[in-house]
Amino acid sequence: MEKLRICTAWRNNAGCLACDGRENSFFAGLSPDAIATLHVDVNNTGIASDEVLYRPGTRAEHLWVLRTGAVKLIAASWDGEPRIVRVLKPGDVAGMEGLLAGSYAHTAVTVGAVHACRTPIRAIQRICLEHAGFQWNLMQKWQAALRETEQWLVDMTSTGAAARVRMARLLLHLRDGDSNRVYNFSREDLGLMLGTTIETASRIIAAFLRERLLVRREAGSRFYDADIVRLEMVAHGH
Repeated sequence: MEKLRICTAWRNNAGCLACDGRENSFFAGLSPDAIATLHVDVNNTGIASDEVLYRPGTRAEHLWVLRTGAVKLIAASWDGEPRIVRVLKPGDVAGMEGLLAGSYAHTAVTVGAVHACRTPIRAIQRICLEHAGFQWNLMQKWQAALRETEQWLVDMTSTGAAARVRMARLLLHLRDGDSNRVYNFSREDLGLMLGTTIETASRIIAAFLRERLLVRREAGSRFYDADIVRLEMVAHGH
C-alpha cells in the first residue's frame, strides 16, 4: 500500500490523511473554518480492489476524491458492449456529474486497493452556494476532466494509428503523475480501453516487456516501471 501523507489543505485537522499530499487538491478556495465544517461529512475510506462505487442511472449521493489507487469508468456502447472511457488517478474526483445531474453516468470500479475521501454531494452543494472560491476550483476540475476525456478519445481512437502506437499513448495516460510508474491494468481492461482483443493487448505488452519499455516491479505491485522517453517515441510513431 502506498504511504499517505497529511495534506496541507487540512491544517486544522491533523488526523485527516487526504489527497496524497497535494496542496488543496479538491477543497482549494475554502477558509480553514469552512474546511473544519466540511470535515465532519468526509469519510476517509479504504476500498478493496474491484469494488463498484456506483452504477449509471443510480441516485448520486457521494463523490470520491482519490488519494491513492485508480478507478476505471465503464460505459456501454450502443450495442451493449462495455468500454473503459477514462481512468481516474490520485487527485481526480469520481462522481462529479452527480452534482448537477443527480445521477451517475458510468460504472465506477476500483483498480487495486483505493483510498479516497468520500463526501456527501449535499455537503458539496452547500459549500458551492456559500463559497465563490470553491466554485471556481470546481469549474477548473470539470475543465480538467473534460480536457482529459477529449484527449483520451483522440489518442485511443485515432484512425490509422497502429495498435502498438495507441498502446504507448494509453500507457502514457496511465502514468502516475510525473513519475516513471505506469499503472498495471489487466490485458482485458487494456483491450476495453483501446477497443482491441485481449490477445492483441497481451501481444503488445509482452513486446514492450521484452524491449524493456516496461519493467515489472515487485510481485503484487499495481505499477510497471516505464522508459517514458522511449514510450513517447513509440506514441509518436517512431
